[in-house]
Amino acid sequence: MSEPAGQDRSTRRRRSPGTRPTDDELLDAARAVFAERGFRQATMDAVAERANSTKPTLYAHFGDKLALYQAAFARESEALRRWVVEAYRSAPGLDVAGRVRVYVMALFDYAAANPQSFRMLFDATTTDETTTARQAVVDVITGRVAEEIDQALADLGREPGPSPALLAAMMVGLCGAAARHALHHDLDPGAAGELAAGFITAALTSLDPTVLDAVDR
Repeated sequence: MSEPAGQDRSTRRRRSPGTRPTDDELLDAARAVFAERGFRQATMDAVAERANSTKPTLYAHFGDKLALYQAAFARESEALRRWVVEAYRSAPGLDVAGRVRVYVMALFDYAAANPQSFRMLFDATTTDETTTARQAVVDVITGRVAEEIDQALADLGREPGPSPALLAAMMVGLCGAAARHALHHDLDPGAAGELAAGFITAALTSLDPTVLDAVDR
């Protein structure tokens, strides 16, 4: 999968004297600092230093620290959305295990390729704007997974009900938490993703129908 523009490359860029940084260069630096320190501990001084720029330049481009954070968050959430949508194109036609692997590995592969972005998107910092942006991405992922589960259950002769959406929320929540754990503990996200895919496939294919009935009735 191709790397989204502006993702986790080195953010200490060297520019010719007098060359002004672009918005993307400043956002790259902000992403790195927010991912490393979190919103509260990050400072505009640190972002300016990382960008090889100045605080006045940051304020001129983005205003205050919250506005900078929200701009960086919006860019990264859109990058993740594009990534998973592209990954999901390979799911149709696969069996249950194959489809589960596509949906699970999309998130883990993004975390592996873009650890700064993933940490920033899924850390504990929330504002009204970032909560909305994060939820929009989660909704895209959850909605697609729910469609797949709904179809798989329909193939088994089950009537539509609320259980696919609930199962999808469980699956996405598990994957998000597991990917964060892998990054925080220096585990291989790819190996963690394969474990998660196997775990979820085993769970889905061995579900007790009476448990689904209790939710869908």
